[in-house]
Amino acid sequence: MDIRGLTKFSLIDFPGKLSCILYAGGCNFRCPYCHNPHLVIDPDSQPQLSDNFIFSFLKKRMGKLEGVVISGGEPSLYSALSSFTEKIKSLGYLIKLDTNGSNPDVIISIHKNKCLDALGLDYKAPASSYMGLTGSRIEDIAERVQRTISYAIEEKIPVDVRTTVHRRFHTPEILSLMREELNAIGVPAWTLQQFHPTEIIDNTLSNEPTYSDAELIGIAKDIGCHTRVRGLKGSFIFNA
Repeated sequence: MDIRGLTKFSLIDFPGKLSCILYAGGCNFRCPYCHNPHLVIDPDSQPQLSDNFIFSFLKKRMGKLEGVVISGGEPSLYSALSSFTEKIKSLGYLIKLDTNGSNPDVIISIHKNKCLDALGLDYKAPASSYMGLTGSRIEDIAERVQRTISYAIEEKIPVDVRTTVHRRFHTPEILSLMREELNAIGVPAWTLQQFHPTEIIDNTLSNEPTYSDAELIGIAKDIGCHTRVRGLKGSFIFNA
């Protein structure tokens, strides 16, 4: 695995578990509001962590940490992900993947190998706008993402389906349409996440107005259907 970063301790990224986060370099999306642009555009700018370093760290944290979050970038791009998760699992850790959902077969294979305990997945846009917002060249990208979500729901894998919201891309009407699409595939809870105006791929977004917490909560209330809001600190500020 091409791991380019490590957060040693997190209370929020794997719900209910004490975890660390590993960040894979590279991504097949170019979302304008991505807050890890260095991992997406220039992963070589970040020091690569060797497997020896990673597993030495994990062995030292056995009994202290409960889970490992593999994020990115996009971890499902790597053929080594299967053996990597097997090795982590052998140490007794629970595993959560943060994925863009573009490679459902990879996710399904890892789950069938009993190396997947939870998923985090950003639902970026309505299906008709998915290629445009993500910069993806995969014509059936929305269907792939929906298949990943559907599989998680069918197999009862805990899945955090969320959308990072910016006024430029997500009007209330667009968000309502996205909720309808998620309802159709059985998503019980959906989280609207506040846009984080830090280092991002499209820096012009930081200079444009977006929704306040109160406005986003109002949109969530109007949508209903267990639509929640997560603030900039990572905790829920509205939980329907």
